[in-house]
Amino acid sequence: MNKEFKTSPPSVSEVIQELEKYASNPDYPGASFVMMAAWSNLSKDYTPILCQILNDESNNGLHESVIELLDVLRDERAIPTLSKALTYRWSYDEWLNVPRKSLLALAEIETPEAKMIIESAAQSPEELISEDANLILDNW
Repeated sequence: MNKEFKTSPPSVSEVIQELEKYASNPDYPGASFVMMAAWSNLSKDYTPILCQILNDESNNGLHESVIELLDVLRDERAIPTLSKALTYRWSYDEWLNVPRKSLLALAEIETPEAKMIIESAAQSPEELISEDANLILDNW
């Protein structure tokens, strides 16, 4: 299957259509396939639908993957959504992977707005968040 993506990746519009199906139905069976398709043909055109998926706290099955894509896309339109994801807390995410990956994605965007959000996160009472934010700021 990987070979197929390399020789004939799905079009951006096809990927967006599949992401929209997932956004409207979190039980969509092709979700992991859609993420592979998005990676095979990266486009900032995915940002709005990725943000829609990430904005839905209850639709958290792909949040980490979505953030990883947004990290690579470095689209400043994702800043508000990544900022919101810094507040997500779930019992199964004891290492705060979603908020911490959001910090990394914000750092990749490198705008003053993103930096302000990271500076604010550096003041978090949650050690994992504040440590990561401070590390990012130290390397800025």
